[in-house]
Amino acid sequence: MAKIKGFLSESGLMSRLLILIGFSFFFTFLGMMVWTVFTHGNTNDINSLKSLQLIQSIGVFVLPPFALAYLCSSNTFEFLHLDRELNWVDVLLVFLFMIIVIPFINLLGELNHQMVLPKMFAGLETLMKASEDQAMQLTEKFLTAHTIQALVFNIFLIALLPALGEELFFRSALQGLFSRKMNVKLAVWIAAILFSAIHFQFYGFVPRMLLGAFFGYLLVWSENLWLPILAHFANNVLAVIFFYLKTNGYKVIDIDTIGIGSTLWLGVASGLFAIVGLFLFQKRFNRKAAHL
Repeated sequence: MAKIKGFLSESGLMSRLLILIGFSFFFTFLGMMVWTVFTHGNTNDINSLKSLQLIQSIGVFVLPPFALAYLCSSNTFEFLHLDRELNWVDVLLVFLFMIIVIPFINLLGELNHQMVLPKMFAGLETLMKASEDQAMQLTEKFLTAHTIQALVFNIFLIALLPALGEELFFRSALQGLFSRKMNVKLAVWIAAILFSAIHFQFYGFVPRMLLGAFFGYLLVWSENLWLPILAHFANNVLAVIFFYLKTNGYKVIDIDTIGIGSTLWLGVASGLFAIVGLFLFQKRFNRKAAHL
């Protein structure tokens, strides 16, 4: 094992990418076998689908980066940027930023949804819209919860686990590997594009890509993966909680509509804040780095 680790610690970008992808397929295959044994491959039951989601999230996104880090470095947590402590002021600022940019994200999503492909791609566009509708229906089934216990599980499955796994895979692993061989900004955007593309939802591609880029820059500036994880979690958990409240008779605002229609001005203002906020985040982390 020591010889293998020594060899892999000197390996190049393509070798490490193949290792990462290979581990994703391997753990996914094992997970699918376990899921099939216990559920008999039942795709009609929502609990069975949730267990599949749990297995895939861990197998595809969580375990491969840890396996890669273990083989390619002497310090797994340092390799994954998980070795730094959190500053609670940073945590508060990240959560506040994610709340304030909601209208801007909604506005981008609305603009993205209005994109029309050329007539020659009409068939593809119809297919993508059908796929988008199916994904929305499935998401609503996943989000539906009528007890506190179900809500807590949804927060774990739909908010926490994806935030942890996707940031480990796309930011810590992929972006980290790319940044060793190319310009850091290019690495951030490549990882963000792949992050958005893997969701296979064209009409949410732009806002998801920009969120991915923000998570990537947050890692670059802070060198602490916990902050992108928290930002990602904040984005997810707000959707889970508000959907729960809305579908269980609580009178709450529909956060998905803030920033569009009659509140378009909020979307624009939120976008301006996002630009200023990014500048302030970079300045804050540069100042902290200078004092280390």
